[in-house]
This record gives sequence, C-alpha cells and structure tokens, in this order.
Amino acid sequence: MNIKKIFGTLIALCAVLCITLAWPVNAVAGELESIPLVAPTEYKIASGSTTPCETPWENYNQNGIYLDIDTSGAGFTETPLYFTSLGGNGNHWTTMGATSIYKPSPKGFRVYIYKNGDLTPDYANDRCWYINWMAIGK
Repeated sequence: MNIKKIFGTLIALCAVLCITLAWPVNAVAGELESIPLVAPTEYKIASGSTTPCETPWENYNQNGIYLDIDTSGAGFTETPLYFTSLGGNGNHWTTMGATSIYKPSPKGFRVYIYKNGDLTPDYANDRCWYINWMAIGK
C-alpha cells in the first residue's frame, strides 16, 4: 500500500468518526477502493476522482456545468453518504456547488458547478478541473 492510499484511508476513517459523532465533514478523495469497517453494522468506504483535464462535464446553463459520477464499481446496495471536492489548476476556487450532491443512489450521483460568468465544459477542462469523491455506506 503506497503513502497516498494510507493517507486516503486515514482521512476516510476520520470522516467515518466525524459522521458517527455528528461532526461536520468536508470532502475527501483518493483512489477507488472499498475498505470494510466493523461498526454496529458493516460499512465500507470507496473513493475516486475523475480524470483531470478530461472530465466529461455537461452544459447546464450559461453559468453552470454538471457531472454524473458513476460509483457502481463500489458495489453499494444502499445509497451511501457522498462527499466531494473540486480540484484543478486554476479558478476552481471561484465556483460554488462542488460539495452539493444531487440524485444520490447506490450507483452514483450528480454535481453541479456554478461560476459567475460564462462556464463551459471546455473552460473547466482547460483548467483541468476534476471531482474527488468519497462514499461511506453498505
């Protein structure tokens, strides 16, 4: 296991603790993997990210784009809790919406990104924007 996976696993376990204690949690991401946990019931954690500079963003309106994230490879049987963040090489700090989850299901979710001014899929990919995600569930 490399240091990135170890760090990602530690962050994910901290997120589980925060959820259990009802503490606020921000987004976490890493490579796609499932980690079984022993709790009152068994949960697993999966995480991943889209490809920087090649994320298949879709137009929503003049100021917005969206992305459907497929998490079916994680094998959740119930809708998990999803956490996201937006990464990139520039201007992603000017956006809103990256941590708001829409249409959550065991197989995935949708994220909308809003930016004041024109926002297109090309604009996002020219700046190598991508979505990091983590899911905790059964």
